[in-house]
Amino acid sequence: MIKNIYLLLFILSFTQVSFSQEIEFGEVSKEELSEKFYEKDSSANAVVLYKKTRTFYGANASSVELVTEVHERIKIYNKEGFDKATVTVNLFKSRSSKERIGKLKAYTYNLENNKIIETKLDKDQIFENEYSYNYKQVKFTMPNVKEGSVIDITYKITSPFVLSIDELRLQSDIPIKHIEAEVQTPDGYNFRTKTKGNISFFPQRSRKRSSALDRTMDILNYTLNDVPALKEEAFVDNINNYRAGVMFELISIVTPSINRYYAQNWGDVAKTIGSDDDYKNELDKTNSFDDALDELISDNQTEVDKMKSIFKYVKDNIQWNGIDGKYFYNGIRKTLKEKKGNVADINLTLVGMLRYAGIDANPLIISTKENSIPFFPTVDRLNYVLAYAVIDEEQYFLDATDEFSDVNVLPLKDYNWQGVLVDNNNMVWKKVAIREPEAGITQYMVNASVSEDGVLEGNLMSRHTNHKAYSFRNKYNSEDLDAYLTEKEEGLENIEISNYKAQNAETYEGFVSETYDFYKEEGADVINDKLYIAPMLFLKSTENPFKLDEREYPIDFGYPLKERYMVNISIPENYTVESSPEPLILKLPENLGSFQLSNKILGNKIQLSASVELNKALMGPETYVYLKEFFNQMINKQKEQVVLTKVN
Repeated sequence: MIKNIYLLLFILSFTQVSFSQEIEFGEVSKEELSEKFYEKDSSANAVVLYKKTRTFYGANASSVELVTEVHERIKIYNKEGFDKATVTVNLFKSRSSKERIGKLKAYTYNLENNKIIETKLDKDQIFENEYSYNYKQVKFTMPNVKEGSVIDITYKITSPFVLSIDELRLQSDIPIKHIEAEVQTPDGYNFRTKTKGNISFFPQRSRKRSSALDRTMDILNYTLNDVPALKEEAFVDNINNYRAGVMFELISIVTPSINRYYAQNWGDVAKTIGSDDDYKNELDKTNSFDDALDELISDNQTEVDKMKSIFKYVKDNIQWNGIDGKYFYNGIRKTLKEKKGNVADINLTLVGMLRYAGIDANPLIISTKENSIPFFPTVDRLNYVLAYAVIDEEQYFLDATDEFSDVNVLPLKDYNWQGVLVDNNNMVWKKVAIREPEAGITQYMVNASVSEDGVLEGNLMSRHTNHKAYSFRNKYNSEDLDAYLTEKEEGLENIEISNYKAQNAETYEGFVSETYDFYKEEGADVINDKLYIAPMLFLKSTENPFKLDEREYPIDFGYPLKERYMVNISIPENYTVESSPEPLILKLPENLGSFQLSNKILGNKIQLSASVELNKALMGPETYVYLKEFFNQMINKQKEQVVLTKVN
């Protein structure tokens, strides 16, 4: 009897998942319009009521196309959810081939005087722009959106790229009540699938005959209910890596007329990329740059010095055009002539020059953080190339596209998983772990004085190395000095900065230092005959970046860091220290990090010493609870004040 009950419950639950909810476009109900909040997440500003996608192969008069039909219905609860009324569709393009959008229909529905009022999206409200080298963007904002509106949208994307199926995204930054996705692939077209995210789901599999292609299709159906929102938080490499979804990669086509195999493993990936003419022949065409390099390097230099000279030459003479890519956009000859190119133009030219100088150098193909982690062997999902050199068994990673990168100090987007080495000359094709960045170090030295009326003034000196220097340079050089200092003053509790100087900030090598005088009228609180001052002054942390109760994805700081603080504060002669913060040492488990703070009272001076260390760039989600508490205690400690009492 009990077994029968369990069997019945299983059948009922399976039935609920198996049968899709047939919701017709445009049939919006009063119940949907009257809904005031989402009961499973009352904090949601909007919710996806229903979404259905269907991807299949169709045929026109001359070719086969990949078609994706989309129907999405969104409920907007309040003004904070109005941004969901703006919809963006990215369409891939390559050379003369491009994806197209069609059959776009969209309506906004409102309930007025108990009547459903619909407002149509007009064609002149739809805009197209060239989003990037590989993408065109179609964008529109729904009309007449109010609190309580429901928007209903449907469209079709037709793609000539029949061997590439886009990732199914089954989770959004707002909750989803119900989502369905169907993918049909021809029999014999074998796709590897990889589910991602922290939600468990499984496809239903079936087969049917396609009249358009006159062949049997393999069908995958995914159905999910009540999908929670994927919430952003600080220090995430790429939130899309943790979004529930399914990725597809074609591994083979086996039919009576075709027998072709693609990326079975990472060695296959490297060989496939290495077989392209860009890697097979172009890299060793040294007559493009031999004259320039002969003047640049000499036999008296070490290989490391040669590498640095060539790296500097490429950075100084070739400008990045903002386009990623693992294949040439111009080619070496045209790149050197025009002094501009994409990532591959620059870094493959660098590889060729290093080889000409006798250095063991090869391309290393990667996927950047913005692009995503490649979860399985793939050619299509690798979007970038670095120069990789080995000198006396020491590894060197170089990216000459960035103004402030250095040898083994890469842009942070490059530190993503591993790279695929393409060494055609030695027939080596394999994965190579990207060298972890060294700790970014910042040192602060502050000499300050506080007056009886709470005025704080003094001088600050700081020094930044490695990725701390890289980050400083990018920020410092991204705007004019006045704007930079205004933003800096606001970020440091509205101090007034004068006599500002930054040294070595406009090059990419070595450390950066800065000095400035500061003034703050209300630097200490004055209450009766007492002064209250936080000894870390305006350098203290004020807000915990970790706000969620729990976290399911890693914490990515970009690089390990060390910060040192030495603060000297002179107090008025007729004041004495009544109390000061007790020393504290905090440590994260497994030597992941630490915080220390101590202070001394020497006559009329307060001397504070503090340090923060985070020893790993990437920490697993299991450390989140410790990190959150670590930052809580550190921030609370930095807020503690020294109490000064006036001596009569």
